[in-house]
Amino acid sequence: MKRKDTGRLAALLNTVSLPVIATILGLLLGALIMFLSGHDPLKVYSVMFDKSFINVNYLNQTLTKATPVIMCGISGAVAWRAGHINLGIEGQMVCGGITAIIIGLYMPGPAFLVTLCACVGACAAGALYALIPTFLQDKSHVSLIMVTLMMNYIANYLSTYLVSFPLKDTSSVNANQTMFIDDSLKFTRLFSNGQLSTGFILSIMTVIAAYLVMNYTSFGYESKMSGFNPNFAKYGGVRERRVMYLTMALSGAVAGFAGFVEVFGTKYRYSSNMIASSGYAWTGLMASLVGQYNPFAILFYSIFFSGLTIGGQALQRDFGIPLQIADIITSSIMLFVSINIGIHLFKAGKKQRADKKEETGNKTPAKEAA
Repeated sequence: MKRKDTGRLAALLNTVSLPVIATILGLLLGALIMFLSGHDPLKVYSVMFDKSFINVNYLNQTLTKATPVIMCGISGAVAWRAGHINLGIEGQMVCGGITAIIIGLYMPGPAFLVTLCACVGACAAGALYALIPTFLQDKSHVSLIMVTLMMNYIANYLSTYLVSFPLKDTSSVNANQTMFIDDSLKFTRLFSNGQLSTGFILSIMTVIAAYLVMNYTSFGYESKMSGFNPNFAKYGGVRERRVMYLTMALSGAVAGFAGFVEVFGTKYRYSSNMIASSGYAWTGLMASLVGQYNPFAILFYSIFFSGLTIGGQALQRDFGIPLQIADIITSSIMLFVSINIGIHLFKAGKKQRADKKEETGNKTPAKEAA
């Protein structure tokens, strides 16, 4: 029992240590850039973290921005840990958001029923949109990476057309956007000042649900094995196609849910390019990769990366430091994590080649003896 607990502790430390080291290195690189540009890194970081995580008003903004990022990170983790590289989270979130606004604006009935239907519709739209590239890969063996990536543009252009013509608010002449949803449909604000709503609580619930599904269900085990070792999973009786379809559908549904929460919890309308320009999906994917697909690590890094963006905006106002310093720090953390992943893949490939060579060498004397 003690040995099992020690193994779990070692695995946990291994999971935590890499992102922490990468974060420290990323912050050090950011400090070096600030120093070379003539700024005091300690003073700059002090202001940056105060105006992202400590000051209540700025923390409110950080958590508001982190809400859809958390869900996009979970969406990415669901697919990527199963070996399916879903780069279409942005498009699936767009489908969820546009479906939610259509139901919110035009469906009659009590607020609870409309909200529930908008939520279900958004999740279904995201799931169905994710299943299109899954079907194409299954039947035509096209690249899932390329198709999901390209379908982001289709979703964005389609949503732009909808909010520019059939769904456009005619009272706004210059802006391409829909009307606001009814006040009864808007999520409750957690604080009187700021936009943080019950959507953040829903994102926390998404994290908990993802953790339980990933670690305590047969589907979570099968999807993990499919990503870790497809041959072993197939040999063990895992139905690969079924897992692929379910995984991609779940990933798309979570992304669609993020679109629903963004519309009903923060924006209350749909504006042209509002999801693509915010970069929620890509920030979520970075949080997912740095957090190594652990839902609680994704929660932490989603808030951390969102805080860097909010703090970076404060730096631009107070010090004249470009907002892109936050992007440099975030990208540096990703780079250091990627380097480590690359080293592990190289070592694994080298070991696999050595094992294959040894196996071939053992077979040769046996044939000569025969």
